[in-house]
Amino acid sequence: MCRNRLLFGALTIGLMIFCLCSPCQAQRTIEVYNPSGQQPDGVYVDMILKKIMDETGVKRPLFAGKFSGQKKERIAIRTDELPEVNEWFYLRGWTDGLPIVPPTEQRVMEMLKGTDLPADFVVAGLDPMGGQATVEKIAVNAVMAGCRPEYMPVLITAVELVARPDFDLKGLATTTNPDVPLMILSGPIVKQLDINSGTNTLGRGWQANTSISRALHLIIQNVGGSWPGVTDMSTIGQPGDIIMMLAENSEANPWNPLHMELGHPRAANVLAVMAAEGTHSILGIGQSDEGFLKIVAAHLAGLERPHRATMLLIIAQDTAKMLDKKGWTREKVAAFISDHAKIPFRLYKERYLDTSVLRKGMPDWVFRVKDPDAMIPSPLIDRLLILVAGGTGEKSTLIPGWYDAGIMSKEIRLPSNWDELIQQKEIQ
Repeated sequence: MCRNRLLFGALTIGLMIFCLCSPCQAQRTIEVYNPSGQQPDGVYVDMILKKIMDETGVKRPLFAGKFSGQKKERIAIRTDELPEVNEWFYLRGWTDGLPIVPPTEQRVMEMLKGTDLPADFVVAGLDPMGGQATVEKIAVNAVMAGCRPEYMPVLITAVELVARPDFDLKGLATTTNPDVPLMILSGPIVKQLDINSGTNTLGRGWQANTSISRALHLIIQNVGGSWPGVTDMSTIGQPGDIIMMLAENSEANPWNPLHMELGHPRAANVLAVMAAEGTHSILGIGQSDEGFLKIVAAHLAGLERPHRATMLLIIAQDTAKMLDKKGWTREKVAAFISDHAKIPFRLYKERYLDTSVLRKGMPDWVFRVKDPDAMIPSPLIDRLLILVAGGTGEKSTLIPGWYDAGIMSKEIRLPSNWDELIQQKEIQ
Protein backbone atom coordinates (compact mmCIF):
# COMPACT_ATOMS: atom_id res chain seq x y z
CA MET A 1 0.00 0.00 0.00
CA CYS A 2 1.29 3.48 -0.84
CA ARG A 3 -0.05 6.81 0.24
CA ASN A 4 -0.79 9.34 -2.51
CA ARG A 5 -0.18 12.96 -1.60
CA LEU A 6 -3.44 14.39 -2.96
CA LEU A 7 -3.25 17.80 -1.36
CA PHE A 8 -5.95 19.29 -3.54
CA GLY A 9 -8.49 16.97 -1.98
CA ALA A 10 -7.14 17.20 1.54
CA LEU A 11 -7.08 20.97 1.49
CA THR A 12 -10.44 21.52 -0.17
CA ILE A 13 -12.62 19.02 1.65
CA GLY A 14 -10.63 18.35 4.77
CA LEU A 15 -10.02 14.66 4.20
CA MET A 16 -6.85 12.58 4.25
CA ILE A 17 -6.96 10.49 1.09
CA PHE A 18 -5.42 7.02 0.79
CA CYS A 19 -5.43 4.57 -2.05
CA LEU A 20 -4.45 0.98 -2.60
CA CYS A 21 -2.16 0.74 -5.58
CA SER A 22 0.91 -0.91 -6.93
CA PRO A 23 4.33 0.70 -6.40
CA CYS A 24 4.63 4.10 -8.06
CA GLN A 25 4.99 3.86 -11.81
CA ALA A 26 7.70 5.55 -13.81
CA GLN A 27 7.14 9.25 -14.39
CA ARG A 28 5.38 10.55 -17.47
CA THR A 29 4.51 14.13 -18.26
CA ILE A 30 1.37 15.96 -19.26
CA GLU A 31 1.37 19.33 -21.00
CA VAL A 32 -1.26 21.83 -19.84
CA TYR A 33 -1.88 25.50 -20.51
CA ASN A 34 -0.93 28.10 -17.94
CA PRO A 35 -4.10 30.02 -16.88
CA SER A 36 -2.22 32.97 -15.38
CA GLY A 37 -2.50 36.46 -16.83
CA GLN A 38 0.36 38.59 -18.11
CA GLN A 39 0.64 42.34 -17.89
CA PRO A 40 1.26 44.25 -21.16
CA ASP A 41 5.03 44.04 -20.57
CA GLY A 42 4.82 40.23 -20.36
CA VAL A 43 5.24 39.92 -16.59
CA TYR A 44 2.94 37.32 -15.05
CA VAL A 45 0.58 38.67 -12.41
CA ASP A 46 1.67 35.77 -10.18
CA MET A 47 5.14 37.27 -9.87
CA ILE A 48 3.75 40.60 -8.67
CA LEU A 49 1.40 38.80 -6.30
CA LYS A 50 4.27 36.70 -4.92
CA LYS A 51 6.18 39.90 -4.18
CA ILE A 52 3.16 41.23 -2.27
CA MET A 53 2.98 37.94 -0.35
CA ASP A 54 6.64 38.17 0.62
CA GLU A 55 6.23 41.77 1.77
CA THR A 56 3.10 41.08 3.83
CA GLY A 57 3.93 37.63 5.18
CA VAL A 58 1.08 35.82 3.43
CA LYS A 59 1.93 32.12 3.01
CA ARG A 60 -0.76 30.84 0.63
CA PRO A 61 -0.74 29.75 -2.18
CA LEU A 62 2.21 27.62 -1.08
CA PHE A 63 3.91 27.50 -4.50
CA ALA A 64 2.86 30.93 -5.79
CA GLY A 65 4.92 31.99 -8.78
CA LYS A 66 6.71 28.64 -9.06
CA PHE A 67 6.23 27.73 -12.71
CA SER A 68 8.23 27.91 -15.91
CA GLY A 69 6.63 31.06 -17.29
CA GLN A 70 5.92 29.37 -20.61
CA LYS A 71 2.50 29.25 -22.26
CA LYS A 72 2.31 25.56 -21.38
CA GLU A 73 3.55 23.74 -18.31
CA ARG A 74 4.89 20.19 -18.27
CA ILE A 75 3.76 18.35 -15.14
CA ALA A 76 5.31 15.05 -14.06
CA ILE A 77 2.65 12.43 -13.39
CA ARG A 78 3.36 9.39 -11.21
CA THR A 79 0.01 7.63 -10.88
CA ASP A 80 -3.22 9.53 -11.58
CA GLU A 81 -3.34 12.51 -13.94
CA LEU A 82 -6.49 14.23 -12.68
CA PRO A 83 -5.66 14.61 -8.96
CA GLU A 84 -1.99 15.33 -9.60
CA VAL A 85 -2.71 18.15 -12.07
CA ASN A 86 -5.28 19.49 -9.63
CA GLU A 87 -2.74 19.45 -6.80
CA TRP A 88 -0.17 21.20 -9.00
CA PHE A 89 -2.65 23.95 -9.96
CA TYR A 90 -4.07 24.30 -6.45
CA LEU A 91 -0.66 24.86 -4.87
CA ARG A 92 -0.02 27.72 -7.33
CA GLY A 93 -3.30 29.49 -6.58
CA TRP A 94 -4.91 28.66 -9.92
CA THR A 95 -8.10 26.98 -8.67
CA ASP A 96 -11.07 28.05 -6.57
CA GLY A 97 -10.51 25.10 -4.24
CA LEU A 98 -12.68 22.77 -6.28
CA PRO A 99 -11.29 20.24 -8.79
CA ILE A 100 -10.64 21.61 -12.27
CA VAL A 101 -10.51 20.01 -15.72
CA PRO A 102 -6.85 19.94 -16.87
CA PRO A 103 -6.51 22.48 -19.73
CA THR A 104 -4.71 20.29 -22.24
CA GLU A 105 -4.04 21.49 -25.78
CA GLN A 106 -6.82 19.33 -27.19
CA ARG A 107 -9.38 20.71 -24.74
CA VAL A 108 -8.31 24.32 -25.23
CA MET A 109 -8.39 24.00 -29.03
CA GLU A 110 -11.90 22.53 -28.77
CA MET A 111 -12.98 25.42 -26.54
CA LEU A 112 -11.66 27.96 -29.05
CA LYS A 113 -14.16 26.61 -31.60
CA GLY A 114 -16.72 28.65 -29.67
CA THR A 115 -15.40 31.93 -31.08
CA ASP A 116 -14.02 33.23 -34.36
CA LEU A 117 -11.75 35.74 -32.63
CA PRO A 118 -7.98 35.06 -32.82
CA ALA A 119 -6.55 33.23 -29.82
CA ASP A 120 -4.11 36.06 -29.09
CA PHE A 121 -6.76 38.79 -29.31
CA VAL A 122 -6.82 40.83 -26.09
CA VAL A 123 -10.45 41.15 -24.99
CA ALA A 124 -9.57 43.39 -22.04
CA GLY A 125 -7.07 44.13 -19.33
CA LEU A 126 -8.40 42.96 -15.97
CA ASP A 127 -7.91 44.49 -12.56
CA PRO A 128 -6.65 44.35 -9.92
CA MET A 129 -3.25 43.42 -11.42
CA GLY A 130 -3.81 44.31 -15.07
CA GLY A 131 -3.52 40.85 -16.61
CA GLN A 132 -4.40 40.69 -20.31
CA ALA A 133 -7.49 38.55 -20.91
CA THR A 134 -6.73 37.10 -24.32
CA VAL A 135 -9.24 34.82 -26.00
CA GLU A 136 -6.88 31.92 -25.30
CA LYS A 137 -6.63 32.71 -21.57
CA ILE A 138 -10.42 32.90 -21.41
CA ALA A 139 -10.62 29.50 -23.12
CA VAL A 140 -8.06 27.96 -20.74
CA ASN A 141 -10.01 29.04 -17.67
CA ALA A 142 -13.27 27.98 -19.33
CA VAL A 143 -11.89 24.47 -19.78
CA MET A 144 -10.85 24.40 -16.13
CA ALA A 145 -14.36 25.43 -15.05
CA GLY A 146 -16.05 22.69 -17.08
CA CYS A 147 -17.50 24.88 -19.84
CA ARG A 148 -18.60 23.86 -23.32
CA PRO A 149 -17.36 25.69 -26.47
CA GLU A 150 -20.74 27.33 -27.08
CA TYR A 151 -20.39 29.19 -23.78
CA MET A 152 -17.43 31.22 -25.09
CA PRO A 153 -19.47 34.14 -26.53
CA VAL A 154 -21.09 34.68 -23.12
CA LEU A 155 -17.73 34.56 -21.34
CA ILE A 156 -16.06 36.95 -23.77
CA THR A 157 -18.94 39.40 -23.30
CA ALA A 158 -18.69 39.01 -19.52
CA VAL A 159 -14.99 39.87 -19.58
CA GLU A 160 -15.71 42.96 -21.69
CA LEU A 161 -18.37 44.10 -19.22
CA VAL A 162 -16.45 43.64 -15.97
CA ALA A 163 -13.49 45.48 -17.52
CA ARG A 164 -15.52 48.65 -18.07
CA PRO A 165 -14.35 51.51 -15.83
CA ASP A 166 -17.86 52.11 -14.45
CA PHE A 167 -18.00 48.53 -13.18
CA ASP A 168 -14.93 49.22 -10.99
CA LEU A 169 -13.50 45.70 -10.99
CA LYS A 170 -10.44 46.91 -9.10
CA GLY A 171 -12.60 48.05 -6.22
CA LEU A 172 -14.80 44.97 -6.35
CA ALA A 173 -11.87 42.54 -6.50
CA THR A 174 -10.06 44.09 -3.55
CA THR A 175 -12.84 45.28 -1.24
CA THR A 176 -13.43 43.95 2.27
CA ASN A 177 -17.11 43.61 1.32
CA PRO A 178 -18.46 40.23 0.12
CA ASP A 179 -19.63 41.54 -3.27
CA VAL A 180 -19.13 39.53 -6.47
CA PRO A 181 -20.05 39.77 -10.18
CA LEU A 182 -23.58 38.57 -10.90
CA MET A 183 -24.38 37.53 -14.47
CA ILE A 184 -27.94 37.92 -15.85
CA LEU A 185 -28.72 36.42 -19.24
CA SER A 186 -31.78 37.14 -21.36
CA GLY A 187 -32.90 36.49 -24.91
CA PRO A 188 -33.18 33.38 -27.14
CA ILE A 189 -29.68 32.24 -26.10
CA VAL A 190 -31.07 31.21 -22.70
CA LYS A 191 -32.87 28.25 -24.27
CA GLN A 192 -30.14 27.59 -26.83
CA LEU A 193 -27.55 27.07 -24.08
CA ASP A 194 -29.98 25.28 -21.77
CA ILE A 195 -29.50 27.86 -19.04
CA ASN A 196 -31.78 27.40 -16.05
CA SER A 197 -34.18 30.32 -15.64
CA GLY A 198 -36.73 28.37 -13.58
CA THR A 199 -36.67 26.53 -10.27
CA ASN A 200 -33.39 27.06 -8.40
CA THR A 201 -32.04 29.38 -11.12
CA LEU A 202 -29.34 30.72 -8.77
CA GLY A 203 -28.59 27.27 -7.41
CA ARG A 204 -26.83 24.09 -8.42
CA GLY A 205 -27.47 21.34 -10.91
CA TRP A 206 -27.10 23.04 -14.31
CA GLN A 207 -23.87 22.89 -16.26
CA ALA A 208 -24.30 26.19 -18.08
CA ASN A 209 -25.20 28.34 -15.06
CA THR A 210 -22.53 26.75 -12.90
CA SER A 211 -19.59 26.52 -15.28
CA ILE A 212 -20.01 29.89 -17.04
CA SER A 213 -20.15 31.75 -13.74
CA ARG A 214 -17.30 29.72 -12.29
CA ALA A 215 -15.18 30.43 -15.37
CA LEU A 216 -15.65 34.20 -15.02
CA HIS A 217 -14.51 34.04 -11.39
CA LEU A 218 -11.47 31.96 -12.37
CA ILE A 219 -10.60 34.47 -15.09
CA ILE A 220 -10.77 37.36 -12.61
CA GLN A 221 -8.66 35.32 -10.17
CA ASN A 222 -6.04 33.95 -12.54
CA VAL A 223 -5.84 36.59 -15.26
CA GLY A 224 -6.80 39.63 -13.22
CA GLY A 225 -4.87 38.56 -10.12
CA SER A 226 -7.64 38.59 -7.52
CA TRP A 227 -6.17 36.24 -4.91
CA PRO A 228 -7.90 35.64 -1.56
CA GLY A 229 -5.89 37.16 1.26
CA VAL A 230 -3.43 38.83 -1.11
CA THR A 231 -5.49 41.25 -3.19
CA ASP A 232 -9.03 39.97 -2.49
CA MET A 233 -9.53 41.20 1.07
CA SER A 234 -13.19 40.25 1.59
CA THR A 235 -13.65 39.97 5.35
CA ILE A 236 -16.09 37.05 5.20
CA GLY A 237 -16.73 36.42 1.49
CA GLN A 238 -19.70 34.55 0.09
CA PRO A 239 -20.49 31.38 -1.93
CA GLY A 240 -21.38 33.56 -4.92
CA ASP A 241 -17.65 34.06 -5.39
CA ILE A 242 -17.76 30.74 -7.26
CA ILE A 243 -21.24 30.67 -8.82
CA MET A 244 -23.50 33.71 -9.30
CA MET A 245 -25.56 33.53 -12.49
CA LEU A 246 -29.22 33.40 -13.47
CA ALA A 247 -31.45 33.99 -16.47
CA GLU A 248 -34.74 35.77 -17.09
CA ASN A 249 -37.72 33.42 -17.23
CA SER A 250 -39.19 34.71 -20.49
CA GLU A 251 -42.21 32.40 -20.39
CA ALA A 252 -43.30 33.56 -16.94
CA ASN A 253 -42.41 37.23 -17.44
CA PRO A 254 -45.58 39.32 -17.99
CA TRP A 255 -43.62 42.43 -18.96
CA ASN A 256 -41.06 43.34 -21.60
CA PRO A 257 -37.71 41.52 -21.37
CA LEU A 258 -35.23 43.03 -18.94
CA HIS A 259 -32.78 43.75 -21.73
CA MET A 260 -35.32 46.07 -23.38
CA GLU A 261 -35.34 48.13 -20.17
CA LEU A 262 -31.55 48.24 -20.51
CA GLY A 263 -31.85 49.65 -24.03
CA HIS A 264 -31.50 46.58 -26.26
CA PRO A 265 -33.83 45.24 -29.00
CA ARG A 266 -36.43 42.64 -28.02
CA ALA A 267 -34.85 39.82 -30.08
CA ALA A 268 -31.31 40.45 -28.83
CA ASN A 269 -29.20 38.07 -26.76
CA VAL A 270 -27.98 40.20 -23.88
CA LEU A 271 -25.71 39.68 -20.91
CA ALA A 272 -25.95 42.03 -17.95
CA VAL A 273 -23.43 42.08 -15.10
CA MET A 274 -23.76 43.79 -11.75
CA ALA A 275 -21.70 43.78 -8.56
CA ALA A 276 -23.88 41.85 -6.13
CA GLU A 277 -23.72 41.99 -2.35
CA GLY A 278 -25.69 38.82 -1.64
CA THR A 279 -29.24 37.48 -1.61
CA HIS A 280 -32.08 38.54 0.72
CA SER A 281 -35.13 36.26 0.68
CA ILE A 282 -38.52 38.00 0.42
CA LEU A 283 -41.39 35.82 1.68
CA GLY A 284 -44.51 37.17 0.03
CA ILE A 285 -46.79 34.28 0.99
CA GLY A 286 -50.43 35.36 1.31
CA GLN A 287 -49.65 39.04 0.74
CA SER A 288 -51.64 41.44 -1.37
CA ASP A 289 -49.90 43.29 -4.16
CA GLU A 290 -49.17 46.36 -2.03
CA GLY A 291 -48.42 44.17 0.98
CA PHE A 292 -45.68 42.37 -0.94
CA LEU A 293 -44.16 45.59 -2.26
CA LYS A 294 -44.15 47.14 1.23
CA ILE A 295 -42.23 44.11 2.53
CA VAL A 296 -39.64 44.66 -0.21
CA ALA A 297 -39.43 48.35 0.75
CA ALA A 298 -38.97 47.40 4.41
CA HIS A 299 -36.08 45.09 3.47
CA LEU A 300 -34.47 47.94 1.53
CA ALA A 301 -34.90 50.38 4.40
CA GLY A 302 -33.17 47.92 6.71
CA LEU A 303 -30.02 47.81 4.61
CA GLU A 304 -26.91 49.71 5.62
CA ARG A 305 -25.58 52.45 3.27
CA PRO A 306 -27.47 55.60 2.33
CA HIS A 307 -27.01 55.15 -1.42
CA ARG A 308 -27.10 52.24 -3.85
CA ALA A 309 -26.34 52.61 -7.54
CA THR A 310 -28.15 49.39 -8.44
CA MET A 311 -30.69 47.14 -6.76
CA LEU A 312 -32.11 43.94 -8.26
CA LEU A 313 -35.48 42.49 -7.26
CA ILE A 314 -36.01 38.94 -8.57
CA ILE A 315 -39.74 38.25 -8.57
CA ALA A 316 -40.99 34.66 -8.60
CA GLN A 317 -43.54 33.47 -11.16
CA ASP A 318 -46.69 33.50 -9.02
CA THR A 319 -45.96 36.93 -7.56
CA ALA A 320 -45.25 38.36 -11.02
CA LYS A 321 -48.54 36.94 -12.26
CA MET A 322 -50.42 38.49 -9.32
CA LEU A 323 -48.82 41.90 -9.81
CA ASP A 324 -49.57 41.89 -13.53
CA LYS A 325 -53.21 40.96 -12.90
CA LYS A 326 -53.48 43.93 -10.51
CA GLY A 327 -52.17 46.27 -13.21
CA TRP A 328 -48.61 46.76 -12.00
CA THR A 329 -45.90 47.53 -14.54
CA ARG A 330 -42.16 47.35 -13.90
CA GLU A 331 -42.06 51.12 -13.64
CA LYS A 332 -44.93 51.27 -11.13
CA VAL A 333 -43.37 48.51 -9.01
CA ALA A 334 -40.02 50.30 -8.87
CA ALA A 335 -41.62 53.67 -8.09
CA PHE A 336 -43.81 52.26 -5.29
CA ILE A 337 -40.91 50.47 -3.62
CA SER A 338 -38.63 53.50 -3.81
CA ASP A 339 -41.37 55.73 -2.37
CA HIS A 340 -41.87 53.41 0.61
CA ALA A 341 -38.23 52.57 1.37
CA LYS A 342 -37.84 55.33 3.96
CA ILE A 343 -36.85 55.70 7.60
CA PRO A 344 -37.43 58.52 10.14
CA PHE A 345 -34.70 61.16 10.21
CA ARG A 346 -33.85 60.34 13.83
CA LEU A 347 -32.91 56.80 12.74
CA TYR A 348 -31.19 58.08 9.60
CA LYS A 349 -29.17 60.52 11.74
CA GLU A 350 -28.19 57.78 14.18
CA ARG A 351 -27.24 55.43 11.37
CA TYR A 352 -25.30 57.78 9.11
CA LEU A 353 -24.68 61.22 10.68
CA ASP A 354 -23.78 60.44 14.29
CA THR A 355 -20.90 58.18 13.32
CA SER A 356 -17.14 58.59 13.18
CA VAL A 357 -17.16 58.29 9.39
CA LEU A 358 -19.60 60.10 7.10
CA ARG A 359 -20.99 57.63 4.60
CA LYS A 360 -20.67 58.19 0.88
CA GLY A 361 -23.83 58.96 -1.06
CA MET A 362 -25.78 61.16 1.35
CA PRO A 363 -27.56 64.04 -0.42
CA ASP A 364 -26.67 67.61 0.61
CA TRP A 365 -30.23 68.43 1.65
CA VAL A 366 -30.26 65.76 4.36
CA PHE A 367 -27.85 67.84 6.48
CA ARG A 368 -30.50 70.59 6.66
CA VAL A 369 -33.32 68.37 7.97
CA LYS A 370 -34.51 69.28 11.49
CA ASP A 371 -37.71 67.26 11.97
CA PRO A 372 -36.81 63.92 13.65
CA ASP A 373 -39.95 62.34 12.19
CA ALA A 374 -39.29 63.40 8.59
CA MET A 375 -39.17 60.31 6.37
CA ILE A 376 -35.89 60.01 4.48
CA PRO A 377 -35.29 57.71 1.48
CA SER A 378 -32.95 54.93 2.62
CA PRO A 379 -31.25 53.99 0.52
CA LEU A 380 -31.37 56.40 -2.37
CA ILE A 381 -31.43 54.09 -5.41
CA ASP A 382 -30.24 55.13 -8.85
CA ARG A 383 -31.74 52.08 -10.54
CA LEU A 384 -34.10 49.43 -9.18
CA LEU A 385 -34.25 46.55 -11.65
CA ILE A 386 -37.13 44.08 -11.73
CA LEU A 387 -36.38 40.59 -13.04
CA VAL A 388 -38.81 37.68 -13.32
CA ALA A 389 -36.92 34.43 -12.73
CA GLY A 390 -37.15 31.20 -10.81
CA GLY A 391 -39.90 28.64 -10.31
CA THR A 392 -43.45 28.69 -9.00
CA GLY A 393 -44.29 29.99 -5.56
CA GLU A 394 -44.19 33.34 -3.80
CA LYS A 395 -40.57 33.43 -2.67
CA SER A 396 -38.71 36.33 -4.25
CA THR A 397 -35.16 37.60 -3.76
CA LEU A 398 -33.57 41.00 -3.31
CA ILE A 399 -29.94 41.52 -4.36
CA PRO A 400 -28.33 44.84 -3.37
CA GLY A 401 -25.65 46.19 -5.65
CA TRP A 402 -22.19 47.21 -4.50
CA TYR A 403 -21.55 50.90 -3.80
CA ASP A 404 -21.47 53.05 -6.96
CA ALA A 405 -21.11 50.21 -9.48
CA GLY A 406 -23.94 50.30 -11.99
CA ILE A 407 -25.28 47.47 -14.11
CA MET A 408 -23.39 46.84 -17.35
CA SER A 409 -25.07 45.19 -20.35
CA LYS A 410 -24.07 44.25 -23.86
CA GLU A 411 -25.47 42.29 -26.77
CA ILE A 412 -23.62 39.00 -27.16
CA ARG A 413 -21.73 38.66 -30.44
CA LEU A 414 -22.20 35.16 -31.81
CA PRO A 415 -19.55 33.47 -33.99
CA SER A 416 -20.20 32.58 -37.62
CA ASN A 417 -20.46 28.88 -36.72
CA TRP A 418 -23.08 29.43 -34.00
CA ASP A 419 -25.81 27.31 -35.59
CA GLU A 420 -23.34 24.45 -36.02
CA LEU A 421 -22.27 24.68 -32.38
CA ILE A 422 -25.86 24.52 -31.17
CA GLN A 423 -26.65 21.60 -33.48
CA GLN A 424 -23.66 19.67 -32.14
CA LYS A 425 -24.82 20.36 -28.59
CA GLU A 426 -28.30 19.03 -29.36
CA ILE A 427 -26.88 15.87 -30.95
CA GLN A 428 -24.75 15.20 -27.88
